[in-house]
Amino acid sequence: MGDYDKGLELLRLLGGGGNPAVLELFEAVQATEYGEEAVAFVYGGVYQRPGLSLAQRQLVTVAALDALGYAEAQLRFHETAVANVGGDLGQDDETTRRLKRIAVYTAKGGVDPELADALQEARGAGELREAIEAILHLAVYVGFPAALNALGAARTLTGDEHRERA
Repeated sequence: MGDYDKGLELLRLLGGGGNPAVLELFEAVQATEYGEEAVAFVYGGVYQRPGLSLAQRQLVTVAALDALGYAEAQLRFHETAVANVGGDLGQDDETTRRLKRIAVYTAKGGVDPELADALQEARGAGELREAIEAILHLAVYVGFPAALNALGAARTLTGDEHRERA
């Protein structure tokens, strides 16, 4: 199964079945091929990465979209998707709270000092890999520059800093 097929299958699961509205939107503006590439990349690629469950991916997506404040239709879709993958919007364990905080600070541009604090907490809890995966996941929702900023905040905690070469 190719990335598009995996992505379409997942998108239908998240949306509760049926034809995904996002594909209809791309088709309506004569950008069908772009829509297929987006489904393949986002849902057939990014969502397939290890490190977070589907429910965790949906919870961080909801937190980030809510923080953005301008993506109501996408927020509603992903709120519904939480339940469709067995998650709970009211989930309130420490890991979920931390991941949601990281999502919010990433959505705000990835430069808030509170992000460094949340990442440090994740490291202390042995969950830095999950925190980084949440940031990577959110790049498609909040933008690549915001995600890169957030990854920059995480870099000092990984012990894998790359030194500039002369």
